[in-house]
Amino acid sequence: MQPPRWHNDRELLAAVAAVLRDGRIARDAELVDQGSLEPGIAAARKRVSSAIADAWRAIAAVEPAPADVDNGDAPIGAWPFERLQLLEATAKAARATADAQPHDPEVTGYADAVDTLLWWETQRPGARFLVDATIVGRARAKADPAVIADRAARERRVEARRAAAANPALSRSLNLFGEAA
Repeated sequence: MQPPRWHNDRELLAAVAAVLRDGRIARDAELVDQGSLEPGIAAARKRVSSAIADAWRAIAAVEPAPADVDNGDAPIGAWPFERLQLLEATAKAARATADAQPHDPEVTGYADAVDTLLWWETQRPGARFLVDATIVGRARAKADPAVIADRAARERRVEARRAAAANPALSRSLNLFGEAA
């Protein structure tokens, strides 16, 4: 199966997760005021949508997951099945709206992005795992003396190229690797 449209656009998915949360909170507040939704259900949906938005904000920023974001017993977290249920319901509604308005790219894009959030929720390894692996890999690379030495050598080559560009006489004395001949 081909990955969905925006599977690599973490910033977009974080923004859509925030829009999903904000829309859910506003709509549920209206439903509670009208008496058609119980306040406890609205609070649970706020908690779950907030956990999704917080998790994707951290994924987009390549940061560790917020504390308790995967703990449904915590005031700011949600269990995986809760996230899945909310995303399934939201994806179904967003796709129905997009199908009813096929020539509206904004509505279709939102539905595609919610589908992508749902896709990531079911992937193994998931987006959180991949970001955690990136964080660990970056930390190891920074601590590795060989990487540090390579980085220093690369910085010296870049500086030599900059000096050569500023001084045409010097540029003739540099080889292909930007080092003095």
